[in-house]
Amino acid sequence: MSKEHRVSRRALLAGGVAAGAGVWAVERFGRVQAEVPRKRLKNRALLDKRRLAVVKGADPRRMVRRAVGEAIGGMDKLVGRGDRVVIKPNMSWDRSPALAANTNPAVVAGLVAMCVEAGARTVDVLDHTCNTDPRVTYAASGIAAAARAAGARIRMVRPGDFVTVDVEGGRRVRRWPYLQDVLACDVLINAAVAKHHTTSKLTMVLKNSFGMVGGDRGRLHRNIHETIPDIAGGAKADLAVLDAFRILTAHGPTGGNPDDVREPRLVAACADPVAVDAWGATLFGHKPWEIGFIANAADRGMGEADFRKIMGPVTGA
Repeated sequence: MSKEHRVSRRALLAGGVAAGAGVWAVERFGRVQAEVPRKRLKNRALLDKRRLAVVKGADPRRMVRRAVGEAIGGMDKLVGRGDRVVIKPNMSWDRSPALAANTNPAVVAGLVAMCVEAGARTVDVLDHTCNTDPRVTYAASGIAAAARAAGARIRMVRPGDFVTVDVEGGRRVRRWPYLQDVLACDVLINAAVAKHHTTSKLTMVLKNSFGMVGGDRGRLHRNIHETIPDIAGGAKADLAVLDAFRILTAHGPTGGNPDDVREPRLVAACADPVAVDAWGATLFGHKPWEIGFIANAADRGMGEADFRKIMGPVTGA
């Protein structure tokens, strides 16, 4: 028996023991390496001095630019010349922008443009979609065309793009396959849309991290209010942006009915994803602590659920 086979077998047995104890360890999907990249925050000070910025307006590009400026002082405070940037929007569904099932393409394009202006070497836009052919949802969402026009590379996720790593601080999920792009980039921007979700009540920035991983994602929907903080904590986003220009209020995450869409015309940004999601919950009439994954993430020290402590006044753009 080869050394490689012995290692794989030991890992599989260890995973089985952990799963039996209610802790999930996945080894079979993605490459398992002795040394893998670890995503750390590019500028920890931005989180230490976090500010939640909310902007209202009619032009999502201008709104996201102003929100990032107010939240962190401008994209150049985060992205340096030569940095590799990954922007992870929600573009998982075969829906047009008007149906609010995916991130607004103008929000994504605005982020791409700012990263390019700050001197990024590459800006990759990607999502591990629920559709077997990502080209369908990338096109239908309008994100691929808008992001490419702004200077991004559009990355199609393939089965070999994942690497299995330990999930730092994971409680339900101890090991899981993550996209290598997400782990190896210099700057990770999580750009989610605010919408209803049948299992987790809402899906926003923290839940959007499910599109950064592989494996059996159906399993992650069990005990989802615990697995969302696990997965989000395994790939630390440097900047959280919540698109609430249009929001999906029912029949999420797929949507499809225009009657389920409201148009608050808001965009929020912060280095703290918990604060962003806590604010987003209020758009649906929820208190932050009523949403399990927000409360659990805050209890783990992942961010501030009492978003009013760090929120400035809503401004216009």
